[in-house]
Amino acid sequence: MSTEPPPAYISTVHDDTHRGKWPNDLSIMSMGNRPNLIGYLEHHVPTTDGSFSICLAGGNGVFVQKAFYESIPKEHRPPLNTENKGHVSFLTGGSQETLGSTLLPILLTDASNGQKFRLILYANVLENLLIPVFIGQSPETVPFLESQSWGGSGPTYTFNFDGRRIKVKGV
Repeated sequence: MSTEPPPAYISTVHDDTHRGKWPNDLSIMSMGNRPNLIGYLEHHVPTTDGSFSICLAGGNGVFVQKAFYESIPKEHRPPLNTENKGHVSFLTGGSQETLGSTLLPILLTDASNGQKFRLILYANVLENLLIPVFIGQSPETVPFLESQSWGGSGPTYTFNFDGRRIKVKGV
């Protein structure tokens, strides 16, 4: 992992801020929540490199673990909107009420040049999520996911942001 700070300017390629998202039909349709992507926080505590695990799998919605959300330094933590709570259904049949929602900035790394880019995703905060971030693969949640391919070294995801294709190497 690089200990160098991110560049002064990081391109935002997707922003849910004005997209009219709300917590309807939320679901997590994955049993193990195995990480398959590594994301980075732009602002994190100095004792970490800001990296965290992401599971991109079946489901609808973006979810962030409460403990992970609270680990973002207060001065950089996006506000939590507790007015629009939703219910998340799980593959196992249970459900859980969200604590609220936030706009979560996530940095990913372009596999072709090593540059970081930013996504700002509408995320639902959950008390008992097994992984820091879970992203459902539904077209409503990630309309920019164009394809995924699997090889001996793990998955590669191709994202399409209005014609700008970016490949991200998974884990």
